[in-house]
Amino acid sequence: MKRGFYLILSLMLVWTSCSTDADSSNEQDNMPVFAMTAIPDANFEQALVDLNIDDELDGFVRTDEIKDVQNIDIENKGITDLTGIEDFTALIGLWVSNNEITQLDLRQNANLKFAFASNNSLTSIQLAGLTDLEKVELENNTISSLNIADNLALQELSLANNRLNAIDISALPTVIQLNAFTIEDNPLECIKVNEDQLAAIPSQWTKDPEDVYALDCN
Repeated sequence: MKRGFYLILSLMLVWTSCSTDADSSNEQDNMPVFAMTAIPDANFEQALVDLNIDDELDGFVRTDEIKDVQNIDIENKGITDLTGIEDFTALIGLWVSNNEITQLDLRQNANLKFAFASNNSLTSIQLAGLTDLEKVELENNTISSLNIADNLALQELSLANNRLNAIDISALPTVIQLNAFTIEDNPLECIKVNEDQLAAIPSQWTKDPEDVYALDCN
């Protein structure tokens, strides 16, 4: 009798164990899986935590938590790398001045209107395709080239104290639209403009005295 009793008890324990493991496996299978965006710069991620966009420093942020964010002000945070900014697809305003960022690619932020990134260590910035971009401030960086051919809504462009050897603003449709333009303290000699711009250079445009506006800078 005892032997039969212990056999039944053993079978019940095995069944219970298997059932528990199966339930645990089913619970894991039913857990939601979230798309994640990598944020390799710890200072960038800490800034997102401070803004309640992220919840912990683990190198990632949930993509669904950032896709509707429209404005980010993360100035003076010691950030060197903005990898992950490409998934902020609803972004309209970006304030990242006074950091240590070296490269910035904003081509995936199609809704961007305002980009303020002065006083960084930028050697390059990508703005292609940003047709809604209105204001760009990039003073005090080390940018050597800039293509704004797609940025036809520009109203303000500040590029003072960089390393630009050339700049072409001739694609902008009217001189009135570009209210403010600063280009002094760059190693260029010629600023390419269109005929309408050349005929009525605004007083708000500033350059070095030796630089010239011209239809052809070759």
